[in-house]
Amino acid sequence: MAALGADPLEKPILAPEPTSSAKPKRLHAILAKDERKEPTTVFTSDLTKIRVFWSGSGLTAGDRVGVVWLAEDVGIDAPHDSKISQGVVTAYKSDDNGIFALAQPKGGWPLGKYRCELYLNGKLTESIDFTIEKGVTVELQ
Repeated sequence: MAALGADPLEKPILAPEPTSSAKPKRLHAILAKDERKEPTTVFTSDLTKIRVFWSGSGLTAGDRVGVVWLAEDVGIDAPHDSKISQGVVTAYKSDDNGIFALAQPKGGWPLGKYRCELYLNGKLTESIDFTIEKGVTVELQ
């Protein structure tokens, strides 16, 4: 039975989230040519895919991790700071991690300067500049 004067449609008062003991939410990212995760910011134009490996700490299940790939300066191939691609995934644990990849466009990579931006719940957390140069990738096995 409801207490006298209680409005069943009134929103409940929520306790404030703890701030001092809560671990801050963080994302860290590196760019790499392949699954070996060797960090680099210089890629060759014949590479088929550029990967960004991200890892989180202090995340909450349901947090949204996003990426935006931008062409900063690729000459006449695209306007300055053009968005190439974007993606979003949902974190499922506090130390979740993952990979976003950008595939080589038809006709190859335009040479120039690029940027990869990582977002946590819509807020920019990390930005990594990288370049694509003319060249041939030699992979040793």
